[in-house]
Amino acid sequence: MKKNKENELEDIFDEKSFKKTLKKAKWITLVRTLLISVIVCLAVGYGVYRTNIWIVDKRGSEVTLEHQKADAVMKAPNTSIEMETIDYGFFQGTVKRKVYKVIEDKIIPWDTEDVHYDYHGYYSTSFSSYSTRVNDTTVVNIPSGEKEMMFYVPQYTYKKYLNDLAKLKDYPEDKYMELAVSFDKGYSLEEVKKMLPKSVHPTWFWVNEYDDDSAERSEPEYGRWLLGIYKPTSPLGESESIPTIKSEAEFLKHLKKYDKNLYKSVQKKQKDGLIIGVVVTGTKEDLLSLKGKSYVKASSIGAVVDKY
Repeated sequence: MKKNKENELEDIFDEKSFKKTLKKAKWITLVRTLLISVIVCLAVGYGVYRTNIWIVDKRGSEVTLEHQKADAVMKAPNTSIEMETIDYGFFQGTVKRKVYKVIEDKIIPWDTEDVHYDYHGYYSTSFSSYSTRVNDTTVVNIPSGEKEMMFYVPQYTYKKYLNDLAKLKDYPEDKYMELAVSFDKGYSLEEVKKMLPKSVHPTWFWVNEYDDDSAERSEPEYGRWLLGIYKPTSPLGESESIPTIKSEAEFLKHLKKYDKNLYKSVQKKQKDGLIIGVVVTGTKEDLLSLKGKSYVKASSIGAVVDKY
């Protein structure tokens, strides 16, 4: 009888020991599973993070390159664009670009562009500034408060043409200013350089991209969406300009990289003179040398800065 009781006790202790061992094994398995899951999640997360950075960085570089191609042939006259940073999101990013207006050796903060893109590529741009039309003769950049220049296509007819050269007498002597000159027809780049007075500094040459159309227009062109050859004349402007284009052929080469269809359209106009306007900078006295020139169809004063 005594022996049976001992056997029963041993069985009870063996059962308790087995349950403890089983419970311990379950906890070990659970901890091991959790550890493996955490390690796998961290590895996957790191892989997704690195993949995201690679894709966003790659797309950001491609978007930046495309915008640089556009900048070479189409940006607001007398502006310099600096790419600041790329902000990273989840399979999307933003390229931040700061825009400055350069008048002689003076700089005006002009705009900030946030270029948005995802893994497909570029999809939108937001701007910190905008243009507001005050009246038929005045468009102002907000928030700088500076006037924007207006341009008149020679093959179009307008109800009214600006003649800001006549207003120059009202400006003080201690200012630098930019002036848009719209021509009466197209000229070659070399012709324009020769016919302009030596006192003015041509910084941007307006390129003809317009079809022949005699219909009357009420509003001239303005803003940044114009084709042009940027040729800064001040040391500051030259240091901020990339690339420098020296001829129509070189311009067309850059245009072809940016937009082949637009290139074909513009190239056809070269035989009639590709340049239909120019932006010049200087003092009031410098710019007055353009008064009475037969090729000046219209003139529009833009940004004005202190000389000293």
